[in-house]
Amino acid sequence: MDAGRLRTQIGTTVILFAFWLMITWSLHYQQVIAGLICCLIVVWFCRDILIFREERPAITISTIIKVIRFVVLHFIAVVEANIQVAKIVLSPKMPISPTVIEFKTQLKNDLSKVILANAITLTPGTLTIDLEDDVYLVHALTKQNALDVVDWDLAVKLMDIEGEE
Repeated sequence: MDAGRLRTQIGTTVILFAFWLMITWSLHYQQVIAGLICCLIVVWFCRDILIFREERPAITISTIIKVIRFVVLHFIAVVEANIQVAKIVLSPKMPISPTVIEFKTQLKNDLSKVILANAITLTPGTLTIDLEDDVYLVHALTKQNALDVVDWDLAVKLMDIEGEE
């Protein structure tokens, strides 16, 4: 195991252990030992899915600002989509036109591709069915939702974050 992966696993263990201490609010030796063992077990089981340094963009002020902007824009998109889906569901005519669309992105690394797929799925009215290479297969509640996903500005924001690497 290289030093970078070991640092990531140790850092993850420390963060989990700090969280354990916060939620148990006890420094009794049994609680501390149980928490440390649980944290080590979780990190050991998740060791293959942790995001290592070479897989993520460099952590700079610029990257942090871009990630915060991405999260805020995604939150706004989720709220807007919730309102749109609520209008559709509450409408007596139920104006849906289920659509499956396939599109390709210019995202380079796997982490960005998965983040976009999850962002699509977390947005009400859309669901990522499949992601293979650069091609997404997405189900949308309406044709307009499908068109919006193809031209979604969040994909551009992710490319901008990728550019920080």
